Amino acid sequence: MRRFTVLTPLRTLMATVALTLLASALVPALVPTLVVSGLSRTLYAMAASGFSRTSASHAVTSVASGFSRTSGTSSTLTLSIVGTSDLHGYFMERNGRGGIGVFAGYVNNLRAARKADGGAVLLLDAGDTFQGGVESDLSEGAVVVDAYNALGYAALAVGNHEFDFGSADRPGARQDSHADMRGALKARAAQARFPFLAANLLDEETGQRVNWKNVHASTLVEAAGLKVGIVGVMTYGALRATLPLNVRGLATAPLAATVAAEARRLRDAGAQLVILSAHAGGGCDRFDDPTNLSSCDPNAEIFDLARELPAGLVHAIVAGHTHAGLAHEVNGIAIVQSYWGGRAFGRIDLRVDRVSGAVMAATPFAPRDICARQDPLTQACAIPESGPMPRAEYEGRPVMEDVAVLRAMAPALARVRHLQATPLGVVLDTTLARSGDPESPLGNLYADALRDEGDADIALNNNSIGGLRADLPGGAVTFGQLYDTFPFDNRLVRVSLPASVLEQGIANALRRGRRGAFGISGARVRVSCGDAGLQVQLFRPSGEPIGSSESLVVVGMDSLLGGQLFAPVIPPGSLRVAADAPIVREVVEDWLRERGGHLRGEQFLAGNGRRLEFDGQTAPCLAQ
Repeated sequence: MRRFTVLTPLRTLMATVALTLLASALVPALVPTLVVSGLSRTLYAMAASGFSRTSASHAVTSVASGFSRTSGTSSTLTLSIVGTSDLHGYFMERNGRGGIGVFAGYVNNLRAARKADGGAVLLLDAGDTFQGGVESDLSEGAVVVDAYNALGYAALAVGNHEFDFGSADRPGARQDSHADMRGALKARAAQARFPFLAANLLDEETGQRVNWKNVHASTLVEAAGLKVGIVGVMTYGALRATLPLNVRGLATAPLAATVAAEARRLRDAGAQLVILSAHAGGGCDRFDDPTNLSSCDPNAEIFDLARELPAGLVHAIVAGHTHAGLAHEVNGIAIVQSYWGGRAFGRIDLRVDRVSGAVMAATPFAPRDICARQDPLTQACAIPESGPMPRAEYEGRPVMEDVAVLRAMAPALARVRHLQATPLGVVLDTTLARSGDPESPLGNLYADALRDEGDADIALNNNSIGGLRADLPGGAVTFGQLYDTFPFDNRLVRVSLPASVLEQGIANALRRGRRGAFGISGARVRVSCGDAGLQVQLFRPSGEPIGSSESLVVVGMDSLLGGQLFAPVIPPGSLRVAADAPIVREVVEDWLRERGGHLRGEQFLAGNGRRLEFDGQTAPCLAQ
């Protein structure tokens, strides 16, 4: 009978005290049960280095370095599974939390604890690992893979955002429109010394699993003398949550049937335990009772998956995708998830019979924040402004940043820094803001560049909502500064629309509270409120009205024209992106390089030449 316990800070302290008292009272029979519950709080950890792996359910013969065969005499051992998810390239410390070198310190402490008691550590990642942080983006995830190689990950489940980079970059972070649109992902898999797992990712033409180097359905590893199978899957809707062009020709298989079949294959290959790394998740607000799901999302995909699996087939799940926290048990399976952005990690301890491999107890730990230093009173991560604070402790030891992991990342980071410093040959006389009311100068610059490249009548651009991510500072502009404004690989698309349809789309945006959230070029927009509600009318820059039936060539990024904003007038899925469509950021980069010299802010936001004008009181219509 498995016993489930969640370790929160208070429970950890109580369990540690209880263990000490029991040991001093010479009651050794109770110690094996309490050791799991008495371990220090959670860990954002690194798997034991030195265990070998084989993919797709093939057996392995090596042993995790994080344990000693001769240490301890218990009939059971502890396998600590450390789970990370949704790093999104944020491997540096932010606001006192995170930092992959600090995370490695937590892992090292846990490895030492498991070595002392004869157990082992496995480190798994549940996907969406690379895209997001600028340094990771500019290396297409290479800097993170270098760190993960040094940490000794056992496996990584492929998430939807692993496809975002598209083809492998040419020099200057430029894409080749004729190259393999999964090239960047394949390059990261080839670089990794651990397998990428995607059991339910299919080639749409053949109906078979994709056949890419080091991308597999599962892997079988040996840890502390146990054969452990690991399956990786992605959320069923993963391919709808990335750039459509990059996943064209791919499909996903149903989760439960895929996991069950792969787990059985692993069992047939000798696996004593099966662990799932899933880029699918849920979310809960409380972690004091693993069986109490009252604070959890009732529609959690990972809970549904756990309930559909045959009892006892899978022993633990590392989840992701939803950016929330989990430390719960569903259908006898311990499940952890640790938010996003590298701020925390999850952990499950399995107490396993050394001979039979049977799981005697499972302990999911509450998500553990990654802190270099902690406030001793609140146990919260200390920010630099807090003044001197003691180092965080884990497993009874101070947490020390692992410089070996930082050294592993240094070459890729140096290449990124060099690229970021590349000048574009243009000087701005003032900072161009990404947001504004009623319009954005940076959004208008992007729109001007897109209209020129697209040879269009009108261009639209997302600004602060779903588009631009930073202001463009005044002075000599570098590639890194431009990249910061839009670190995505969205494509430029063209559509032909009657002016009335475009006016309706703009009105939809304004009704949704998106005043100032898009840039426009080639037209002026006049907004008014009348008896018929919100009215939008288009004018040429000269002031000449554009007839409502006039056909216009409109360009914009694929996610804008093909998204919800224009869904009432451009049916979702009807906008097909050409394989050779240019990257939006590359269009703007080329536009700036061609102009060179000085650019003035008033070119994009002149007081007497507004591109978006509101006549009278429009608030009543905008509130409808």
